[in-house]
Amino acid sequence: MLKSLASQRMRQLQRTLKQADLGGYLTTNCLEQRYLSGVDLSDGEAVFLITPAKAYCVTKKLIVSKMAPAARFMQIVDVPLDGMLDGALRLVQTKKLKRVAFDPALVNLETGEMLLKHKFVRTVSLVGEMHRQKYADEIAHLKKACQIAACAFDEVKPQIKTGMTEEEVRVLIALAMIKRGADSIPFNIVCFGENTADAHHTPSKTRKLKKNEAVLMDFGCFYEGYTSDMTRSWWHGDKEPAAYTKIWNIVHSAYKAGVKTLHAGVLAGEVDKASRTIIEQAGYGKEFFHTVGHGIGLHEHDLPILRAGASDILEENFVVTVEPGIYFAGRWGIRLEDSFLVTKAGSKKLTKR
Repeated sequence: MLKSLASQRMRQLQRTLKQADLGGYLTTNCLEQRYLSGVDLSDGEAVFLITPAKAYCVTKKLIVSKMAPAARFMQIVDVPLDGMLDGALRLVQTKKLKRVAFDPALVNLETGEMLLKHKFVRTVSLVGEMHRQKYADEIAHLKKACQIAACAFDEVKPQIKTGMTEEEVRVLIALAMIKRGADSIPFNIVCFGENTADAHHTPSKTRKLKKNEAVLMDFGCFYEGYTSDMTRSWWHGDKEPAAYTKIWNIVHSAYKAGVKTLHAGVLAGEVDKASRTIIEQAGYGKEFFHTVGHGIGLHEHDLPILRAGASDILEENFVVTVEPGIYFAGRWGIRLEDSFLVTKAGSKKLTKR
């Protein structure tokens, strides 16, 4: 089903290019390429150049046969191994394309500078805009990715013991997800103690878990090209401080308020407001310094972004996270997060067994 939708998605992108008066869209991102072609590529295997009239896959000889399923709606251009980007640039020149767009967030600095040198224009991911609303098969893959993560956590949490390092726990949850069918692990944050106040902490190979301190895990996996995202926070030990319990309950109330607000037709900013108001009224507004959520799908951070004042309208079959948090630098932090399918009447939690 997902492969059969690829040509339809490609035509949709071409219509978008025409409406935006863009001469083309270039992407090197394998997740976008998979979405548009139905072919499971890895980064570095191809460059896609899509124009309003035609779609090109610039790739190396070894990948030509792999691209065969997309050959009916894409022209496959065979170039030397190290010449894919140059090959795409030659196409832009020979076809005399103007206003060819790319998303700077999806290329490395060197590639971005080269494209700007050739008069490409910056844009947010046009594919990301298309991908906000999910098809039934995509929802099934997202649900499975979320289920894998939730079941893996239920298995791993009882195994987390005093003396284990953050890195050991990171590996433990990653292996548990892979064992359940995950294709890869896009990110995996494990924090102990004071590190739980760092929203994007990198797990340490030396920081060991002590008895009676905070733990935070933010993790997910890819399944058939679609990702999950969830966060759990708890106190390790039998002497949970009253202050920790108080803040956990505030964050949980903010989480529930955000989830209650979810439904088709609501503004993204209203979801953020619902959660943020709870935390601000409790006196901890300055300790909640990130957005309340985001879309998930091809990436762990997709559109829309559920930020304060955002005017994006959530529609049926969007998949988004709700993840309020409160953080005290040098002490500990708490974040609670799940992934939800937006429905007409509300939402369905996906990160569950």
